[in-house]
Formats: sequence, structure tokens, C-alpha cells
Amino acid sequence: MGRKEEERHVFMAGRRTEIRLLSGALEDCAHGGSVRCLVTGEPGIGRTTLLRAFSSASLAQGCRTVALLCDPQDHDRPLILAQRFLADLAVLLPPDHQGRACLESALHPGAPPHLRPGSAPGPLSASLPAVRTALADLTAEAPLVITLDDADQADAASLDFLRRALAGPPATRVLLVLSAGEGETGDDPRFGALLDGARHGRMTGLTRTETAALLKRELRLTPRPHLVEECHRVSAGNPFMLVEIARLLRERPSLGQARGGVAASAPAAVARLVGSRLTRIDPNALKVATAIALAGGDTAADPLLVAHLSRLSLHQTLAATDLLVRTRLVEDDDRLVLRHRVVHNALLGRTTLMARNAAHLAAATYLHDKHAPVERIVHHLTASTVALDEAWPVPVLLLASRGALAAREPEKAGRYLEHAVKMASGAERRSALLELTDVRMRIDLAGGLDEAIRTLEEVTAADEPGRGNGSGTSRGSVADGPGAPFLARISSALCLRAPSGETVAPATALARRRLSGWPQLHRMFDCLRDRPPLPAARPGEDLLVSNGDPAHVLDLHGPDQGRAAAAAVAALRGHLDGGDVATTVRRAREALRADDALCLYPLLAMTALMTLAWNGRDEEAMAYLRLHQECVRCQEHPLHRALLLPVTARMALMRGRLRVAHDELAECVDALVRYGARPMHPLLVWAVGMLADVRISLGLDAEARALLREHGCLGGLPHGWLHRDLLVTRARLRSAGGDLAGAARDLGTAEEGVTEGPAGTGTPRGATAGVHRYVHTAEVLTQLGRNDEAVAVATELMRAAEAVNTPRERGVALRVLGSVQPERGRAEPLLREAVRLLAETGAAFDLAHASADLACLLFDEGRHDEASGELTRALELADRCGARPLVTRLRQRLGVAEERAARRSPLGGVLTLTRRENQILIDAVRGLTNEHIASNLHITRRTVELHLSSAYRKLGITGRKDFPHLFRTTGLWPLLLDAGSST
Repeated sequence: MGRKEEERHVFMAGRRTEIRLLSGALEDCAHGGSVRCLVTGEPGIGRTTLLRAFSSASLAQGCRTVALLCDPQDHDRPLILAQRFLADLAVLLPPDHQGRACLESALHPGAPPHLRPGSAPGPLSASLPAVRTALADLTAEAPLVITLDDADQADAASLDFLRRALAGPPATRVLLVLSAGEGETGDDPRFGALLDGARHGRMTGLTRTETAALLKRELRLTPRPHLVEECHRVSAGNPFMLVEIARLLRERPSLGQARGGVAASAPAAVARLVGSRLTRIDPNALKVATAIALAGGDTAADPLLVAHLSRLSLHQTLAATDLLVRTRLVEDDDRLVLRHRVVHNALLGRTTLMARNAAHLAAATYLHDKHAPVERIVHHLTASTVALDEAWPVPVLLLASRGALAAREPEKAGRYLEHAVKMASGAERRSALLELTDVRMRIDLAGGLDEAIRTLEEVTAADEPGRGNGSGTSRGSVADGPGAPFLARISSALCLRAPSGETVAPATALARRRLSGWPQLHRMFDCLRDRPPLPAARPGEDLLVSNGDPAHVLDLHGPDQGRAAAAAVAALRGHLDGGDVATTVRRAREALRADDALCLYPLLAMTALMTLAWNGRDEEAMAYLRLHQECVRCQEHPLHRALLLPVTARMALMRGRLRVAHDELAECVDALVRYGARPMHPLLVWAVGMLADVRISLGLDAEARALLREHGCLGGLPHGWLHRDLLVTRARLRSAGGDLAGAARDLGTAEEGVTEGPAGTGTPRGATAGVHRYVHTAEVLTQLGRNDEAVAVATELMRAAEAVNTPRERGVALRVLGSVQPERGRAEPLLREAVRLLAETGAAFDLAHASADLACLLFDEGRHDEASGELTRALELADRCGARPLVTRLRQRLGVAEERAARRSPLGGVLTLTRRENQILIDAVRGLTNEHIASNLHITRRTVELHLSSAYRKLGITGRKDFPHLFRTTGLWPLLLDAGSST
């Protein structure tokens, strides 16, 4: 062997602890007396490498070494190891040493000395005096190191000979190092006396750093961290397994690049090592280890199932399991799992495909008979490539797929359904096929819709032509049974996926399968959402006239469904038209009262519920919402659940639960994206706008801006009433960030296309966001200095609230009108009435704003005691709601009211501004030039400049270029506006 080969042969990663143990033993041995060490570890842990490395290090220190290796066959060959020991010992002696001839003659009486062991043993016992003499001479100057690798495989006679050779006088400096498999020497009587007083070192897996070093050497390149992590995880740091994995990676580099490639590797050498080791120790141990691999999969195995698969008694299984635990191949736990994923794979690789199939089907049957959880049963059903020819697997697979969908694991659900389709027949197969296609639509909407059409053709072709209607079309079982939700979801997916007005082509393909009603309905809904309300209503006029029957025009699988759908659209149209509130509410109720009529139409169910809420019937909407939430059909699909979330979020907002509303809207947005809603779809944009608005109220402006950017909502938006809410939210966000010009543009765009309603009133500005849109519009207009327009918005809101005629809507309208009212004498009664009404309705968030506005009014009038009480109540409500911007503003005003405000710049500087300085500074921030300000206030330009210079000094800024700083300081701009409102 060359030098480089030898260095590679003894290369060892880590093992500092074990080397310290052996080095310490060698040092103690050098100072007198024999020392014995036992090194144990699981198969492949590196015991042989450790002994070789230590022997090489001992040679380098001037010690003599004898390296003994036991073969598995040695166990049945008496004294074969003793013969090797005598032969190696004789080689170390000088040729003229008298003991050498004695040892050689004991090995092979009458044979030449150069012959190696292998023939019949000679009279070894007679050589013991010569052995002891030889050991004494060899250790006179330095210790003798004897290593015995795989000592558990040695024959008993040889171990006894070695014990006697080392036990007798004279005292010698011999270090005996034995290695054995973990748990294989503890109760073995062969080692009793030999290991008395021995030092024990247990070898464990390599650390991640050591794993990286070993992989780098084997792969001849630096492995990536994720590859090191995966290799370490599947091997538990076992060096032999890591070397075999590295060999596979050299042969197939793509294995390390594929996701889970290393975890699926099954090196044959690992199977041979573990298999031979377990077979030699106990044949039952290999059976149990293989059964654990088959029974557990990615999880732990049940001992009873393992006993069933290994065809052993429970007592035999537990005994074999105990051995596997002691050999560190199985975790010591109630449920059984192999410690190394690579061993799991290797053991499975030892079995044939048909043997694995038989084991998995046997496991599935056993678990089903024991009423085990369906997830465990279907694991084995889907692991077999052969279907079980019984009736029970298909219902179990269908049940497991629905559980996987509830856990948001559509890929797993699809795998279960694929097996169900293979096993089922007749109506059961059609049901499984529909569910499978539905799942694939969730995973890949584009490919799933095309497959849905093909599946529908296959399923309807199996139905009896003309069944139930005599028209030659296939409606029957698909529409009336489990296929009805499937058909509705196809239509909903088309509505979400296709641009407005472009559902005609796919709808034509579906029309032959009695789906014409859905595309027609969604086209009408598209018109309502994407155009001004009055022109949008005309395409559905023929469906909604008082003397027509929508159920005959809309083919939605039943008259109740058709009437409910038409009523929902009529309610929405009436709301957008600014028509009679009572009629609008009545139509929404008609849509929701029909038993299960809107279960298949989540878009319309959400529309009817929101129409009630927009018109002040929050409690009634909540009652209907609970019915939908308890409905299995409404909750079995993520799109249905997602489209009900904006309603629950609105209810949470009404009660001041901002964080709950935030989480529900975030879930809604995520579900719409997962379900394939196209970018800038009006429903998605609307949900994004609602979520961004809540984030602003929570003080999460950066997160709100990131959300709008993620969904492309910071640029131009299509025209439509669903987008106007987002524009107002965006104006609010821009205003808070100091972009007042951008806020003005967004407000202008939001108001484009607002027309006069039939009663002479403007189309409601709050059609979708309700009264909150008025509130935000008025706030932004006030910040822009457009006070007359803010008053007009508040007046418009008051008219709409009186039409709705509910305490909450009237309370919010009074609050907005009072906050922008220029005459203080009229503002206070309005705000006090608003506080009273909102307190009765429990609208905590709106009440906090109303109390804050009233407190600011009282404070500006010098009524500090009254102001402090209102501010304290508003602060408690705002803090409970989580409205951080409002909390910050109120704390600053409360500090001023109690004369505890800090006088440091910049917040304290606002309090030192004169009224004229405050007024001129606000106009300058709004973008007015000095000349424009001077003209508005009828003063000279020089006076304006002097006031601005004084304001700049008090705020610690140098000029207009520092205006953005006012918006970066939390609460400063609202405080500046509050101070300016008193001028």
C-alpha cells in the first residue's frame, strides 16, 4: 500500500473525544501496568477507522502494535484468533529471540515458520509462558498496543487465551483496545473477565461540521449547506453511511440537486452491512427492522403492527426490538422508528416489489380492522402498486382526501383520490373522479380547468342520455349528486380566472353540459362590478323584471337556486343604484332565506351578505353568516370559505377587533391567490384594499404598502366600483406618508364616473366599504385643505345614513359631519350624539374616533378637564382595538391636556407654534407657494416668509425640503392638523 493510500485509509473526521480516551489510556500504560479499553458503536460508526488511526499514531510515538481483526466466520473456528495473535507477536520478536521459536512451534508443529495460521491449532496452552516472556521483553522500552476489532465476533477460546496471556506475571505495559457493536458485549460471558476494569468509550454520530468535512473529502468539493444538512439528517452522522451516500452523489450528481433526492437514497452497501450484522446477531432482529421500515413510512410504527408484519409473537418482537435499540438502530420510544432514514430505505430495497405490496396491503387491512386513523390506513393503501380487491378502501381514501383538503394539503388529497379512482367503479368512481379533478383545479387552475372539461365529458357520457328532461342532454347524476358542487366550482374558477367579459368561450364548451346559467350569471356580475351601476344593470334587466321568472332563464339546477341568484344580483344592483334601502334589503333576504340555494354560488352568497351589511343590517348578516358557516357544502371548499371571510372581517371591524379582521382578510387574499384569481381581478383587488385599510388602522403602513405593491395595486387600476375603495385606501396611505399630491390624484380617480341616482342623490360613495369610506375620504380631504369638499362628503354620508336608518350608520355619519363642521357651536352637539349612538351599538373602533374628535374639540375650546375624560375613554378604546396611530395621537393630546407635553423638537415644537405659524405651515406642506398663501390670507409674502422661518426653527427643520420629516415622526402631522383646526 502506498503512502497516500495509507493516509486515505486511516482518514478520520472528528473523534477528538475517543482519541483523547485512548491517548490517556496509552499514557497511563506507559507509566506502568496494563490498561484495557472497550469502544462500542452502531454498525458503520467508524470503530475500525478509529483503531487504525490510533495504531498509526501509536507507531509514530515509538510503540509496537498488534492489530487483530475478527471475521464473522471466526466465531465457529476455535482458537483461530489466538493463532493470529501468536503469529503477529512472533513477528515483533528478533529472529534470535528464544521465545520466537517457541511461538512458531506452537502455531504449526513441524511446519515452516513463515506459514500463516489456518491449519489445525497446535498446543497453544503450552505457549503461555513464552507469550508472557515475549510481552515482557517487547514492553521493556515502550507500551505494546493490541487492537482487537469486532471483538464480539471472536471465538470464546481465543478470548480466554488472550485473557490468560495478559493476566499472568510479570507485569507488562500492554494497552488492549477492543471494539464491538453497540449492545453486543454487555451480557456476553466471553468478555466478563477480559473487560474487568476496562475503560468504555461510546462512539456517536458526527457533528454537522464533521459531516461537512467528510463529504468534502469524499466528493472532492465543498458541499452546499443544504446538502450537508440533508446528508446528516438521513444518516444521523454515521460515517460509513455518509461515505456510501457520497459515492452515490459522485455517480449521480443530480441526486443532490433534486428535492429529497438524498433522503430517498438506498445504498446497497448499507443494506449488506445492516443485514449481515442483524442476521448474525439474531435473525428475528432483521425481520423486525424490515417490518418497522414497512409499517412506519415517514412516521413511527406501532409495535403490534410490526409483530403482525414480521409474523412473530409480541414477546419475540419486543425482544428483537430491544436488541435493535441497544445496537442504536431504533429509537428507544413507545413507537418504533429507525434512526437512520438511509437504513430505512436500504432495508426496503432488500425486499422485492411484490413483497412490499403484500406487506402494505396486510398492514392496511390490519389497521382497518383495528379502526386506526384513516391517515395510517391510506399510507399503506397508496404505498402498494396493487389495489386491494375489497369494498372498504375507496370510502377510506375519499375520507382521507377530504381530511387532507381540510389541512390544506391538496397534493396529498390528489394522491389519495388517484388511488380511489383506480379502485372504484360505477357511481363511486364518478364521484372520486369529480373530486380528483376538483383537487387538481386547486393545484393548477390552468391545467385543472381543461381536465375538468374532459372529466365532465367522461362522467356525463356514462349517464343516461336525456335523463330527467327528455332533451338529449346529460344532466342527471352529475348535476343532482356530488357533481353539482364540482360544476359550480368550474364556473367560479372561470369567473376568477378569465378577464371581464371573456368567459364566453369556455362557457360555450360547458353549455352542452347544462352549465349555461353560471356563465350567464357571472357575465352579469362582471358588468355590475366593472362598470358604472346604472348601465351595468341593463344586461340583466330581462332576468329581474317583476313579471319574469329568473329560474326559467338562469339554468342553475333548480328553481330555488335561480330565484336566489337573481335576488342576490337584484339586491346588489339596487344598492349600487342608490335605490330604496328597504327593497334592497328585502331582495338580499330573499336570496339568503332560500334553503341551501346559494351554497354552490359563493360569489353571490358573499354579495347578498355584504349588501345587508352595507345597508346597516350587520346583526342580520351575521345570523345568515352563521348558517353558511355551519353548512357542510359552504365549508368544504376553500373558495367558499374565503369569500365569506370579508363578511366576518367586517363584523370584527364593527366591534373594533382589528387584528381578527386583519387575519381573516389575509386568509381571504391568500385563498383567492391559491385558487387562481387572475392579477387585478376586482374581487382580489377589493380584498387587498380592505386588508391594506386595516393595516393602516393598525399602524402597519409599510406592510400595507408592500401588500399593494405585491398585487400591482400601486399603479393604474381598472375602472369600477370595486376598485374605488382601494383608491381611497391608497390616498389615505399616501397622505400618511407625505405624498399629498398623490393622495389628491387617487381621490380624484376614485370619484370618476359617480353619477346621480334615480332619486336625485349621488351614487353612494361607500357602496362597498360602507360608512368607513366616507370617513377616510373626509379625513384625506381635510389633510389636503379641501374643507368644503369634506363637508360635502359628510353631508352626503348623513343622507345615506338617514336612508339606512340604523344607530351605527347614523352615529358614524354624525361623527364625520361634526369633525369637519366649521362652526364649533354646531359641531359639539353632533359629536355628542354620535358618541351616544355608537356607545349603544358597541362599535368600539368608531366610538374611539368619535370620542377623540369630541375631546379635541373640547381641548381647543380650553375645556381641559372635559377633554381629558373623553381622551382617556378614547385612548382605552383605541388601545383595546389595536389602533396604534390613533393611540399615538390621543396620547399626545392627552399629554397636552394635562400640561405634561415635552417641549423638545419636533413634537414639542408644534405646541409652541402660534396659530398663524401653524396655519401657514400646514398650507406650505400641502404644496401652496408663498405667494398663494399670502393671497389667501391677505398678507404680504414677506410676512409669510417670516412666519415660516419661525416655524422651521421651532420644529428643527431648515426648509420645505425637510417636510417629509414631519411625516416620518409618528403623530406629528396629525398633531399639527389638530392644532390647526382651532384656528
